[in-house]
Amino acid sequence: MKCKGCGYSLWNVPGRTCPECGRGFVPSEFEFRANAVEFCCPGCMQQYYGSDAQGLLVPRSFECVRCHARCELDSMILRAAPGVPDDAVELHRVAWEDPLIGGVVRRFFATVRDGMTRPSRIGDALRGDVVARKATWYAVSVLSVVAIPSAVGFVLLTLLSPMWGSGSTRSGGSALRMAVWESIGGACAVLASWYILGLVLLAFIAWMTALTLRMCGERVPWKVVWCSFSYALGPIVMVAVPCLGIYCGSIPLSMWWVAAACIILARAASVTAWKVIVSVLAPLVLLGAVVTALFAFVVFPPFSAAMTAAAQVGSANATTFGPPAPGDEAAESDAEIGLDESVPVDAVAPGQVDITDPITKDAP
Repeated sequence: MKCKGCGYSLWNVPGRTCPECGRGFVPSEFEFRANAVEFCCPGCMQQYYGSDAQGLLVPRSFECVRCHARCELDSMILRAAPGVPDDAVELHRVAWEDPLIGGVVRRFFATVRDGMTRPSRIGDALRGDVVARKATWYAVSVLSVVAIPSAVGFVLLTLLSPMWGSGSTRSGGSALRMAVWESIGGACAVLASWYILGLVLLAFIAWMTALTLRMCGERVPWKVVWCSFSYALGPIVMVAVPCLGIYCGSIPLSMWWVAAACIILARAASVTAWKVIVSVLAPLVLLGAVVTALFAFVVFPPFSAAMTAAAQVGSANATTFGPPAPGDEAAESDAEIGLDESVPVDAVAPGQVDITDPITKDAP
């Protein structure tokens, strides 16, 4: 059980205020797993265990069996039950952060499932303690599922290409060495684009969303937005499916992620839906406008100029070395004269001298 303001552990705290930040709390505002918390009598420290749906005591008020003092739920001292980890007592927890679910692989796919089908459950879990470090590692894990197979596929295609390539002037060893260096460079580029660019874009969108929410009058900490966006990355795992993800499913999966992020953030920060939707879509629209402007004014003009120059060079080569253009009568007549085989070679027009006869005496 941790403070909802600063995350300080509230076990064995007799007062009703957080020793770290001074925020007030009562045990009844938390939800625990059944029999996972000891509720201790303030007078004699007799232990009791909660058994209802929220893991709280039933009844809420009773007489202690040891000291016969009156015990109230919100006045009792709480601590984790023996054998239960301190971070595994809350009822609503993100599966990635719950050690009772199992190993890392099982917790990962459980979080992916919740992000795809039950995002509201993740939002409820983020209402309490929010640990940005754990959410970051989950985001890195999701990107790894997509980036590592992409890099391995690129390496395999690059290394196998010399086997079916034709027309290469390099020897077998030289082509193989070149393919190895190309595969290493390409794999590094793929990994960098997924890890660095993906995390940077996610952090930028989270920061812009937190700023937009503040403009709408909602002061939501950046780490809450970051955790909401990170744990909503479950649909992005489908990008790793060959031929389905990156080619056919990029846009639908991205829209799925946006919807899951909005649901998680609305539940985690207790913000109205329209404010969350506006705050999430605003940075996405801005990012799309920036990318479109860069393509239109930076990438497309040089590409268009290069294509135009290539077309002009091709047209010039076709005019120089090809047959005469239609309508060029002079070229056509010259071509007909040059190709007319009916005219004898030794025919001489009247008034002309046959220069092929060296014994012509009438030549001036």
